[in-house]
Amino acid sequence: MQFHLTFFMHLVLLSLSEVQDGCHNGSCHPTVGDLLVGRSDQLTASSTCGLDGPQKYCVLGYLEEQQKCFICDSRFPYNPYTQANSHMIENVITTFEPDRKKKWWQSENGLDNVSIRLDLETLFQFSHLILTFKTFRPAAMLVERSMDYGQTWKVFRYFAKDCAASFPNIPSGQAQGVDDLICDSKYSDFEPSTEGEVVLKALDPNFEIENPYSPYIQDLVTLTNLRINFTKLHTLGDVLLGRRPSDPLDKYYYALYDMVVRGRCFCNGHAKECGPIQHVRGDVFSPPGMVHGQCICQHNTDGPNCERCKEFFHDVPWRPAEGLQDNACRSCNCNGHSEHCHFDMSLYLSSNGISGGMCEDCQHNTMGQHCDQCKPLFYRDPLKAISDPHACIPCECDPEGSLSGGMCESYPDPALGIEAGQCLCKDNVGGAQCDQCKPGYYGLNANDPLGCQPCNCNPLGSIPFSICDVVTGRCLCQPFVTGPHCEKCLDGYWGLESHQHGCSPCDCDVGGAYSNLCSPHDGQCECRPHVIGHQCTEPEPGYFFVPLDFYIYEAEDAVPIPGSAPLVPVTLGSKSLDQTVIREPIPGKPVTWTGPGFTQVLSGTSLRFTINNIPFAMDYAIVIRYEPQSPADWAARVVINPSGTPRSEHCRYKAFPQEPQTLALPASGRTALLATPVCLQPEIQYSIDVHFSQSLLDSLAHGHILIDS
Repeated sequence: MQFHLTFFMHLVLLSLSEVQDGCHNGSCHPTVGDLLVGRSDQLTASSTCGLDGPQKYCVLGYLEEQQKCFICDSRFPYNPYTQANSHMIENVITTFEPDRKKKWWQSENGLDNVSIRLDLETLFQFSHLILTFKTFRPAAMLVERSMDYGQTWKVFRYFAKDCAASFPNIPSGQAQGVDDLICDSKYSDFEPSTEGEVVLKALDPNFEIENPYSPYIQDLVTLTNLRINFTKLHTLGDVLLGRRPSDPLDKYYYALYDMVVRGRCFCNGHAKECGPIQHVRGDVFSPPGMVHGQCICQHNTDGPNCERCKEFFHDVPWRPAEGLQDNACRSCNCNGHSEHCHFDMSLYLSSNGISGGMCEDCQHNTMGQHCDQCKPLFYRDPLKAISDPHACIPCECDPEGSLSGGMCESYPDPALGIEAGQCLCKDNVGGAQCDQCKPGYYGLNANDPLGCQPCNCNPLGSIPFSICDVVTGRCLCQPFVTGPHCEKCLDGYWGLESHQHGCSPCDCDVGGAYSNLCSPHDGQCECRPHVIGHQCTEPEPGYFFVPLDFYIYEAEDAVPIPGSAPLVPVTLGSKSLDQTVIREPIPGKPVTWTGPGFTQVLSGTSLRFTINNIPFAMDYAIVIRYEPQSPADWAARVVINPSGTPRSEHCRYKAFPQEPQTLALPASGRTALLATPVCLQPEIQYSIDVHFSQSLLDSLAHGHILIDS
């Protein structure tokens, strides 16, 4: 028996792998042992005699005087001195102690369906099962396995004396393949009546296995749970004798001397030994010979079954070791910039199987599969190796004018004239650091996808071959041209697009035109009534020029002086209108005013008239035109302020009045003349401030007066 068991073990091991001393020359595997050793708490039976109290059982004999009955009491574990009648399931675990046949497991009497179950703490590689019975072997039984901790089960093998009767849908006879599911009748006879064996091999040695490491084969030999289901007792003893005992059930039960589950921890060929798994079920103290479930992984693998690569060893895909090929996991190449990586099959295939490790969380401003590239906004220092922590240095590019907020060339390319660190400028930006607009562009802006805007200088009005201001975009204009893009003439000039030499002066007549402003397109001045001509120099037909030079300054155009009384708003119904009183001519009546109308003023109001169109130096009389609104008289105080120092030999009254001059505005009149003429000169701007007042008593009668000019 000992020789038969040893030969069988050697045969099964040879079908899986060649045992090696170490893991350096290829695949390696832990030693095969009995998976039951040290796992008594993980071995259970659905039926055990005497668990609830003493139970009688009998031994089947052919002679009356030879039949004996005994007591089973399994309330406490077996002890050869105090509990010799205890037949708990843990008794089947091999201990090699003396008088081994004095203890066994036994089921309750008369039960056909009884199961024994082993729950392992992790995935193990199963080799074979040996059951040694004290009684008859079962007339029918089956062995199942689970790979998912008892969630699902697959049948290993059916055993029956009569396969057709016990398992009618299962083929019997010789298996045709290593994974054939058959019913075996070799181990189910009623002889021998004791110490009969049932043997189950995970891989039938009759079949040659080309690759014992293939996932298909490993699926056949790995398990987390093993279950043995006894489904039918042998009861032939009493039938042959033709006797009817009073209680035949107490002679029929299942009883096992030994149960051996040979296997080893499953390590995919990457470990030669295993250690205990922490925080799992099992005996508190591991006895000698216990097969542990935690692989002590080699070949840079990790996991309970060495089923994955160790951290940072993901440059090649994980594979089980096969024969002389260790298929070791290889470390990633991250150039010292990362300690984490993962395997990427697409990278592995694209590199023709050279490298599939993808580095994670690259440090030192690096990026890429191997942390071998500089991040955006950094470039490679040509004097340092890529493994240097300072190999990537910041780009020195203006974030407003360069792409992606400061990007530069990461690597040099002499063929294209590219240098490492060379800034990548936006389309309209130049400079070594992309910090200035190209000629003809302005307004460097980070939000502008092109960086700068074109100047768009008018070629007719700007200086040829000039550029605009790089900040404001204002162009350099030719004389008498203005505008951000030199697109128009200055006030008083015209003809930018029609004159060959640019803008020309309007030259509007100071008396015939309202001002020296003219149309920018054709130069036509804005003539006063009944005056015509391009420059307002001719009277309208039916009119003539009086031989007097005079200028009218409308009160409507005057500016109220801050601090004086406000102008009177015109109210129409509930609406408050402007201070200007518009007056339309009445047919048949003479027009007594100039301009569009009048300005209403209160007592205490001051108006400022601006005089800037004096053509010749001479003495001028100042006349105020008004229209009283009550019988009360008004007064006007006049102050003249020149912008420069008057000097002229053409004036009779050379002394400029230093004190304010006052003139009366009687209710009976329409005009008031300043007593003394004033010397006015060209190229000097004058401010004539007129303060209007009325006595307190008169102001109560009517509060305003209409000022014409």
